[in-house]
Amino acid sequence: MVTFKNLPIKKKLRYAMLLTAYSVLLVTLSVQTVSEYMHSRTLLVSKLETLVEVIGANAQAALMFEDTVSAEQLLNGFSSTDEIEAAYLLSSSGERVAAYHRGKKQPWAFTLEELNQPVTLFSKAKLHLYRPINMDGQFIGAIYVQSNLSELYLHLTHILFLVLIAALISVVLAAMLSSRLQKLLARPITELADTISEITEYQQYDRHVQKFDNDEIGQLYDCFNDMLMQIKERDDRLQQNRETLEATVANRTSELKMANRDLKENLTQLNEAKEAALDAAKAKSSFLANMSHEIRTPMNGVLGMLDLMKDTPLNKTQSDFLNTAYSSADSLLQIINDILDFSKIEAGKMTIENIDISVRDIVEDVCTLLAGTAREKGLELSCYTDVDLPRTLKGDSVRLRQVLTNLIGNAVKFTVEGEVSVRVNLFERSQTSAQIEFSVEDTGIGIPEDILPTLFNEFTQADGSTTRKFGGTGLGLTISRQLVELMGGSITVVSAEGLGSTFTFTLDMEISQNKHIQRSQVFHVLDGIKALVVDDNKTNREILRHYLTAWGILHSEASTVKDALEQLRKAHNNNHPFELIFLDMDMPEMDGLELSKAIEQDLDLKSIRRIMLSSTGFISQEEQQAAGISACLSKPFRQSRLLDTTMQVMHYHHAKQHQEGASDQIEPETTMFSENIQILLVEDNVVNQKVAISMLKKIGLQHIDVAEDGREAVEMTGNQAYDLILMDCQMPEMSGYEATGHIRQREREQQLPKIPIIAMTANAMAEDREKCLAAGMDDYLSKPVKIDNLRKRLEHWLIHDTPPQEIADMDLRTVQEAEKKASQSEYPLIDQSIFDSLKELMEEEFPVLINSYLEDAPKLMADIRSSSKDADLEVLVRAAHTLKSSSNNLGATQLAMIAADIEKEGQANKLGEASALISSLESTLDETMNALRDPGA
Repeated sequence: MVTFKNLPIKKKLRYAMLLTAYSVLLVTLSVQTVSEYMHSRTLLVSKLETLVEVIGANAQAALMFEDTVSAEQLLNGFSSTDEIEAAYLLSSSGERVAAYHRGKKQPWAFTLEELNQPVTLFSKAKLHLYRPINMDGQFIGAIYVQSNLSELYLHLTHILFLVLIAALISVVLAAMLSSRLQKLLARPITELADTISEITEYQQYDRHVQKFDNDEIGQLYDCFNDMLMQIKERDDRLQQNRETLEATVANRTSELKMANRDLKENLTQLNEAKEAALDAAKAKSSFLANMSHEIRTPMNGVLGMLDLMKDTPLNKTQSDFLNTAYSSADSLLQIINDILDFSKIEAGKMTIENIDISVRDIVEDVCTLLAGTAREKGLELSCYTDVDLPRTLKGDSVRLRQVLTNLIGNAVKFTVEGEVSVRVNLFERSQTSAQIEFSVEDTGIGIPEDILPTLFNEFTQADGSTTRKFGGTGLGLTISRQLVELMGGSITVVSAEGLGSTFTFTLDMEISQNKHIQRSQVFHVLDGIKALVVDDNKTNREILRHYLTAWGILHSEASTVKDALEQLRKAHNNNHPFELIFLDMDMPEMDGLELSKAIEQDLDLKSIRRIMLSSTGFISQEEQQAAGISACLSKPFRQSRLLDTTMQVMHYHHAKQHQEGASDQIEPETTMFSENIQILLVEDNVVNQKVAISMLKKIGLQHIDVAEDGREAVEMTGNQAYDLILMDCQMPEMSGYEATGHIRQREREQQLPKIPIIAMTANAMAEDREKCLAAGMDDYLSKPVKIDNLRKRLEHWLIHDTPPQEIADMDLRTVQEAEKKASQSEYPLIDQSIFDSLKELMEEEFPVLINSYLEDAPKLMADIRSSSKDADLEVLVRAAHTLKSSSNNLGATQLAMIAADIEKEGQANKLGEASALISSLESTLDETMNALRDPGA
């Protein structure tokens, strides 16, 4: 877009001068025109006033005598003037005496408030003139004249025509003058610009520009010539430098060619060395992998044999030798594991999991594991976990446990006397994440200041001399640092030689959104209880202070036995006795047992309940009873265990009464089934098979055959007589309902005795029970089957032949309650009661069951997913039913409920609704499998 600032200077000057001239001319002509117009109007009014005055003077007699004829003759005198269109002669009262108007046009009429006042008015194209007529100073009448403005407009037109001619002449003259002037002003500038362009294009810096005048433009020429001279001098110097530089570059190029030739030879050698190093690294990795396998295999054999040897009869010397060998082998295995972890991290192959874990359980597990070692060294190992710590977080339990084991193990290892304190604090928390701070503090040998900066480097030890007291590879802290960083945290250390060390690391961990059913934190039942903490160790008192405050227990502290006894007696005398005492076992003046015995012997204090916290190991039940101790916990204790113990101790009498009442009940009679009883279990799911077989063996039935579907069950019952059949309802090939129908038909046709058939199905609705009975089955058990219910069913069918009505009614009520619960409750991911019962039932076979479920469940999930895509409702329903059944048996109730919903929608031919639940089923399955892989998380 062309704008004024982009125009050439010639046009800019010309336009500026023209604009100035035209502006002045326009203003001048406008003022002159307006002035001439006003003057012409004044002349017109003056002319008309003169005429009116003459007519008015002559009309005085006509007005006095009201001579209309004379007045008309006077007004007709206006006919000689073309501009006057109308005229009136009025009396003193405003009445018309005579009138004149040209043509037939009616004159313009207007009303006056004061008739004796003159009026001059321009309106549209008319001039109105009203003048009073006086005689001897007395108002006798008035004359009104209406005139057109044709004469005024004609005069104005002549003026405008002359102004236009003058303007045109001025414009032409201004254009000529501006063209001449702009040439004079712009020529030096344009020539200078052209010259600069040529010099720039051809680089002719030796030219000289001739100036025109000695004004500012002339000064510009002089400055430009000076600049050209300086550029010329600079170019000459540059040329000289260029020639020198070329010679230098030529010399350097020759030298670089020689250096490049040497460099290529060196690169060839380096590449060969690199390949050799890579081959060596590969050989090292291969060697490390092979050696790890080769070393760990015999090491596992050594440890296994030594462990077995511990169970053989040994004398004291042999036992000492064995323990030393086992400890040495275990230390060697730890060194091998450290080296393997280090190599894996260095190779970038270490992966960090992100599954549900319990940080509190992991920390307390590690402290419990190392408590024995601390106890042997006479150390106080304390563990504190923040009461506000989220129950379940996302993290890697294995690697977190490894870091904690290393740090706490080092603290115990390098501490000769004193204590090791482990703390886990909730630093920050949001709705989705929490920042957890882990701290391990000891009173050990400490670390010199010059070692601290390199402490976490590989193979670095605080004492690296050949006379060092403590051994190790120097990899533990390095691996810990790298693992913490892989988990997204950082680790620091504060230490002083001889004063101990404090290792701290923080992790940002995601809070798990899984809704586990957790033990109810009914701390309010402890509210108001008054307790006394007796411990000479400040750290232990601080830990108990945090816990008891969070649980609402009012408490005091005593660091000595004397102080404790004084507080106990004072509280009793003030009628505010203590109800509970937490005692430390090892105290300088008197140990906890002796203090408890002293309290037991005092009749005023005897009723106070006591919990012993011991770091020296086990205290026999006899010693506890003799000292009046209600419960005993080993340090470091778990927070949850301390809470449970406190609640049990403070509600001991209620619990005792409850136990006594329970003991009054008739113990269930142990039934001895015949050894010849044959049971047929019809179940297609491997997990359910193993659970049912374990239950049957537990209650004394050993002869159990398994059929994997209904068709196989029909064939097996035709080849062998069974005393009872446990029948699953939904199976591939042939359902339990169909199989029961075939078996009953054969019994009728061949007049065979009727075999009791008990349905075992995951469908827990009342109508499902009725459906089973209608199909010919004799009884009904809903999954997950409880062993007591199974025993009662088998007792009455194998011994009494028919179940009593109250049992059947009870089962129906159980089913109805399950229906109600299913509609009202939110199920846990893992029902711990079912899970623990199954674990206790199956004992050593339980891990095999878990592995079978972990292997089978993903296959069922794949069948559900593929059948949804293929719109195969039959496969979808069967796979969902099987997954529901096996999950129920393990206590995976969340997963079982979602699978049940998919089964229900599939049975109702609602493929879309069933498919919509698959994503929820997949995520719940992943969470369930993670929970089963790591039950402690």
